[in-house]
Amino acid sequence: MGLFSPKKNKGMSLAQLREFDKKAISHIVLREGGDEQIIGRTGAITVKDDEIVVVCNGSQALRISTKGAVMATLMSGNGVDIKGVTAEGRSVHAIAYYSKLRQ
Repeated sequence: MGLFSPKKNKGMSLAQLREFDKKAISHIVLREGGDEQIIGRTGAITVKDDEIVVVCNGSQALRISTKGAVMATLMSGNGVDIKGVTAEGRSVHAIAYYSKLRQ
């Protein structure tokens, strides 16, 4: 074991994740490798006890477990970076951009 061993990412606490609850978004982008794909427009982020759900236009755009999930505000302040694992066990990296309305 070296002097600078990598830290294991245990994710964020539920209280930290709840800071993003009920945020209105204009669109959400799924990132895979170097590619980005818009997976939903006009929606909101919901943080429940065991999962984070992004609903766009009345349908589910993204659903990940809160266990091990990480959400961070973009440096520009106009969105949130979301990383987590789906129920199928697939790692997901998405960016949700806030709507223009004040939050």
